[in-house]
Amino acid sequence: MSKNKSPTGFLVYEGPSVLDPSVQIAVIVNRVFGNATNAKTGAMAQSFIIRTDMKPNEAVRAKQDHAICGACPYAGGAGCYVSIKMVCSVYAAYQRGAYLKTTPDTVGQLCAALTEVGMLAGFRAGSYGDPAAAPYGVWEALIEPVRRAGGKTSGYTHQWSEKYAYMGRTADPAFRSLLMASAHGPVDALLANAEGWRAFTTFGSADELKDTPRMVMCPASKEAGHRLTCATCGGQSACNGRKSLDDRRANVGIVVHGSNYVKGLATAANEAAGR
Repeated sequence: MSKNKSPTGFLVYEGPSVLDPSVQIAVIVNRVFGNATNAKTGAMAQSFIIRTDMKPNEAVRAKQDHAICGACPYAGGAGCYVSIKMVCSVYAAYQRGAYLKTTPDTVGQLCAALTEVGMLAGFRAGSYGDPAAAPYGVWEALIEPVRRAGGKTSGYTHQWSEKYAYMGRTADPAFRSLLMASAHGPVDALLANAEGWRAFTTFGSADELKDTPRMVMCPASKEAGHRLTCATCGGQSACNGRKSLDDRRANVGIVVHGSNYVKGLATAANEAAGR
């Protein structure tokens, strides 16, 4: 398959959301052929979880994005950092039938092969949407071949905790080996660790992050001088979950910016405190 004749992307799952089985979702994998443009991640294949029946901006505006985002404090237009315009482009391409429908195993093996020859640095689970909205087997088939090929993988879920899950549908515990728990503040990080997850944690200030035990600053962050991207992060990426019970690596933290981010952080902190 030549780069010039390669498809725009791949449709690897179409079916009910794990978070809300009454809603149909699709998982799209694109930017596979070394053409990723995300400044933070670098040359990693990207993946999007979208509703099949609503434009992403309409789902956000109507606060109907729970089937793909759960009860994330930044959902429903409350400060999500992802460009919804970009996600709408993915949705429009999906509606046009632009994505080749195939299996997660096929795309996982393709990404692994491209990683081996240097066209890809790895795979990102959930460029938009929470990966736990789709079955675990979908992501395992996409991620594990890339890891075996030496590629970087990253992914995050809020569904480690019932307070972020929709209708109490928490993530399959097997996701701990693939994803980081999305946490907010030191208490949240501690709770995630107690549940067996490594945590990617947002903080209101660099001082708060530095004062939190077993927490390192994301090297792709502004405060760390954008030293690395996800594609150039050490080892097989700091944000690739917890490999086993013996995995004692530190959590990863980042400082949030902007009023919406801070508002979402405060919402999460209040929930953690039971207020």
